[in-house]
Amino acid sequence: MRTPKECADVLAQIFTSSFSGEAKGTYRIQRDEMKGITGRPVIHQTIIEDVADWLVELGLVLIDRDAYFVVAPPAMLDDVRAVSDDVLNQFHHPVKFGSA
Repeated sequence: MRTPKECADVLAQIFTSSFSGEAKGTYRIQRDEMKGITGRPVIHQTIIEDVADWLVELGLVLIDRDAYFVVAPPAMLDDVRAVSDDVLNQFHHPVKFGSA
């Protein structure tokens, strides 16, 4: 059974590996394959969070998509559109304290 740090190291090594026509980069890995990397029959959320924390130390992020995980550099998320205040204001619901 690997520690979360060891699992993060393996995932980072896979990130730098050449496969699917790419020299390195973002990839996805099935939950069952992740079980094989961790050496655990069940992957509890705490393990996923610990692996994700170690991956951040290595300059990568772990995205949990239920059936699979994505390992990517944080910069991949930089181009995701930000929601504007105009849009948010359409859905704003004031918080009222002390009322049931």
